[in-house]
Amino acid sequence: MDSAFLMGIIHPGQVLFALTVLFFGSAFTLSFLIGTKAQVVRPLIGVLFLILFLLLGTVAIEFSQAATPSYTYGTFASLSEALSTHRWLLFQLPIILTLTSLLVLFVYGEKIGHAHARLYRTTVLIAIAISFASVLAIIFESMI
Repeated sequence: MDSAFLMGIIHPGQVLFALTVLFFGSAFTLSFLIGTKAQVVRPLIGVLFLILFLLLGTVAIEFSQAATPSYTYGTFASLSEALSTHRWLLFQLPIILTLTSLLVLFVYGEKIGHAHARLYRTTVLIAIAISFASVLAIIFESMI
């Protein structure tokens, strides 16, 4: 298969974003286990780093010349164009919350499973849940 044909079918930003959604699902699942199993913290940090790099890669692709605006298609092009600004504002949320989760996990490490760190476990869980929800909202908005 010709690579230009393949790149016409598969958009690199969409592939990175799909991987981000997949890894957010695994991070969300792992975040429920950090209170009971301390050995989950290191894999969770690894998954969050991967998510951060995928998010930054998606931003880099979308702002480079490799991508064309995907909101100009279909009969709802004007509505989709209006929502594109909202999508970019919403896209900042997972980046900031992923960095926050990484900071908390780096500071506490495996001690986040202790009783005194309950608030920080909850913070990590809520940050990952909100990030996952915002990524899903971006997907649903992109379908318009």
